Amino acid sequence: MRTAALLALGLMVVACGGAQKEDELPLTDVDTSGAKPPPVEEAPKGDGDASDLNDAQKEQIKVALRRGGEKAAECNKVSGSNVTGEGEVQVVLDGKKGYVVDATVGAPFAGSPIEDCIKRAFIDEVLVPFEGTLTVPYTIKIEAKAPADPKKDPKKDPKKK
Repeated sequence: MRTAALLALGLMVVACGGAQKEDELPLTDVDTSGAKPPPVEEAPKGDGDASDLNDAQKEQIKVALRRGGEKAAECNKVSGSNVTGEGEVQVVLDGKKGYVVDATVGAPFAGSPIEDCIKRAFIDEVLVPFEGTLTVPYTIKIEAKAPADPKKDPKKDPKKK
């Protein structure tokens, strides 16, 4: 009787073309504790490996980071703040989308009036597409904004007196 049940089950599997997985089959009295195939390794989600990038991709990432850093250096002017220092930004690159999708601002800029400006400086920078996502650190340096030049200040123009 057990052999007939196994034969019937085998014919069902063949008839279905193997479309069902083992754990989906209606097994009741069949021993399935035999050897299992090795587990399939999934690609890591999130931080990828920069070693898989080609030269064009690496160069474009450098350009995008530099542009973001240059824009971030202007954040004091944009926000009217005077926050200074050097800190790290964790920049998230989405290779499938082909641009920077996020940036996490570290100390001393986290929580400061220029934090959002720094994030916006990096987000949406364009990249050469690659597989997966990659998070890279980038150090930014923000200096004090230059004092207003009285020669350029229209309120103090000696010709208007």
